[in-house]
Amino acid sequence: MNKLIIHIVLTVTLSLFGFGWLIDEFVYYSTSQNNQQNSSENVLLDGFINHLNEVPNEQLKSTVANLSQQFDTDLLLVSIDDFAFDKDIITELETTGIQLASENELFQLKRLANHPEYLLKLTEFNSAEQGRELELFLTLLLYFGVSIAVVLWMSPLIQRLKKLTHFANEFGKGNLSVRVKPAKYSQINVLENSFNKMASQIEHLVEENRLLANSLSHDLRTPVACFRFALDASISESDIDKKNGYLRRMEQDVDNIEGMLNAFLDYASMERKGMQLEHRATDVHDFLEAIVNDLKPIAKNKGISLRLNSVISDKHSTFDNSWMYRVYVNLITNAISYAKSDVTVNLFNRVEQSSGHKKIICIICDDGPGIPEQDLKKVFEAFVRLDSSRKRNGENFGLGLAIVQRVIDWHGFQIAFLSKGDLELELREVAQHCELERLGAVVKLTMPVNAKPN
Repeated sequence: MNKLIIHIVLTVTLSLFGFGWLIDEFVYYSTSQNNQQNSSENVLLDGFINHLNEVPNEQLKSTVANLSQQFDTDLLLVSIDDFAFDKDIITELETTGIQLASENELFQLKRLANHPEYLLKLTEFNSAEQGRELELFLTLLLYFGVSIAVVLWMSPLIQRLKKLTHFANEFGKGNLSVRVKPAKYSQINVLENSFNKMASQIEHLVEENRLLANSLSHDLRTPVACFRFALDASISESDIDKKNGYLRRMEQDVDNIEGMLNAFLDYASMERKGMQLEHRATDVHDFLEAIVNDLKPIAKNKGISLRLNSVISDKHSTFDNSWMYRVYVNLITNAISYAKSDVTVNLFNRVEQSSGHKKIICIICDDGPGIPEQDLKKVFEAFVRLDSSRKRNGENFGLGLAIVQRVIDWHGFQIAFLSKGDLELELREVAQHCELERLGAVVKLTMPVNAKPN
């Protein structure tokens, strides 16, 4: 919006200066022409005076009339007594003459040396009226010029607004994929980017709500069907022990339904929670070391070796600790669930070649069955379940990695599961801790390095 205001002010200001300069040049030219005209009229008046000074007094009026007709001028002989002039003006009348203006005319007066009781009057008709017409013309020219400049400047703005209005109407009709194509010189690019961002968020939310509703309705069918079967069986069962068994099964089904609903509602409310992040500078080495220590008992119970291999020098990054704790716990427990015997968490620094910025890289690898290469990008989608090589237990509803992806997006970090072709390059810093031939799933999380807080 500030850019739009600056453009308007600059357009109007430059237009005023530009047309003002043109008008000044025109006025200067007109003034020069008038001065030349006045100069020629002064010469003409002096010629008349010199001629009339040689004319006898009794022929003076007729001679003036003849000169007026001959030269097509308004030339009159007037008495000096008709004017109340002081001595200075009278002296000027005798030497250079004077120029006077009334409401409707502009005229020159000069005294006849040999006929001192008379003045010769040379009149320019409608000079004042012509001056007013010129002022009106120049004023209209200034307003018209500024208006044209503003209209020319606003023309692309109006076109962009019409286009934005069209896309907004299309979006309102249900075409959620419409976006305004960015223009390099658009005056409302902030508004257009805001519309695109809003449209993307709404489309994302609508799609997620649709997916959430479809998945919830699909996943609820099995526990509800089991619950109904156990309920019908318990009603018709007379044996108390068998009836209690059906009731216990019903209790498990209720727990499954409750867990599923809580997980789905938690995921649906994450967009609101993302607006409440509490960023703080954190030592990533200490942060991950604490998480690994927290999860070692779980890994030990499953016979899995869990290790942190850190060769990091710049350790600090800024993020919300509670949400990033959830991200790392989810990734590491996933690795523990699918590993055969070994999970390693590798931490190191790397400098981006494109920007020269130093990054903190965390690579978590297990020696489990791995993820099919065609499914590497699908694992972060909500409610996606991969093939049976990475089976999920009954407490997982396909939301863990979707939540991880959303938290990473909130922070502006990057995360990806690596394909076999990426492993040799990405693991050169940690190859001594990971046996490439035994690797299963490998996930890479990238964060920027921030200065150590004081």
